[in-house]
Amino acid sequence: MQLTKVQLQNFRNYNKAEVNLSSDLVLILGENASGKTNFLESIYYLSTLYSFRAPDSSLTNLQADFFSIKGANQAHEYEVVVEKSPKTRRGLKIDAVKVKKPAWSSFQTVLFEPSDLNLFTLGPSMRRRYLNQAISQKDKIYAADMASLEHVLKQKTALLKEIAENRAKSSQLMFWNEQLEQISSRIKEARAFFLDFLQARFEEVYKNLTGFGSSFAVEYKTQPVTLESLKVHIEAEVWAGICLIGPHRDDFLVKKDSGPNIYNSSRGELRSQVLAMKLLQAEYLSDKEKPGTSEAVPGRPVILLDDVFSELDETRRAKLIENLSGNQIFITSTEEHHLPKLKSDAQILKVENNQIK
Repeated sequence: MQLTKVQLQNFRNYNKAEVNLSSDLVLILGENASGKTNFLESIYYLSTLYSFRAPDSSLTNLQADFFSIKGANQAHEYEVVVEKSPKTRRGLKIDAVKVKKPAWSSFQTVLFEPSDLNLFTLGPSMRRRYLNQAISQKDKIYAADMASLEHVLKQKTALLKEIAENRAKSSQLMFWNEQLEQISSRIKEARAFFLDFLQARFEEVYKNLTGFGSSFAVEYKTQPVTLESLKVHIEAEVWAGICLIGPHRDDFLVKKDSGPNIYNSSRGELRSQVLAMKLLQAEYLSDKEKPGTSEAVPGRPVILLDDVFSELDETRRAKLIENLSGNQIFITSTEEHHLPKLKSDAQILKVENNQIK
């Protein structure tokens, strides 16, 4: 659903900014470090309640002790206020009614940023982060399970330390292992569903983007998380002082022509594979129902393209926009010539002197 307004106060480099949006294609032009990415970050935050690059405490303008982000689409108005003094706390409103974080339901977003181009070349933590960001927007049970997982791992790790210091017994791990087994089952089911969704059309979307046909397989790399497997690893976990088994160790692998894609693809091909994955993420979020439920999801996601076009040739820029047709799209760039030939009703915003015009 198309955003119609974004208002910022004390957010990053913006003391005050108000932008009325009149198009489903918005071009944001400005010099490096002018605040283009900050504007996209505010939209992403209004969607997810977190930044994709910094903690809440780093988002407030240096002269202020709070920031606020307001936004509206055709259906609702949204407001987030984050205070950092005397302690960090959030206030959330939908249509001027206060809500708690678990009840927050706004619009969905798919973000393309330069660091995404390293999705396959960096470690598993980046790919787990991608899974969590994608699935949590659609599946609230998954989001709650991820919060529970963090708590369980924290408590279990503390207990492992006590066992290593002979201040607790190994039998006390049973409670936390039972919790971990239950949470892991649901998390793994949701991740498998999403990765199967990617697998089903990955080749087709990649070929549509590049014109090249290759064989691809998206493989989920995980370990069994059962009471038996957890029991087997107790001694090793006590010695290591960390939880060695669980969804926090998961990964996924993309294979091209039966081999790992990072050894079988050029940087340009890897870039196109990431773009294909993001396009499929947008389709996943646009599905009318959540996995395993009949609950409707709120329309097509908003697409945020942060300085991605500078690394794409003209053909891939045009193909990407074509494949995102039907979504509201925000594109940042330092140079207008980096942008593809776009339709005449695109809205152009210029960022300079901490203002958006």
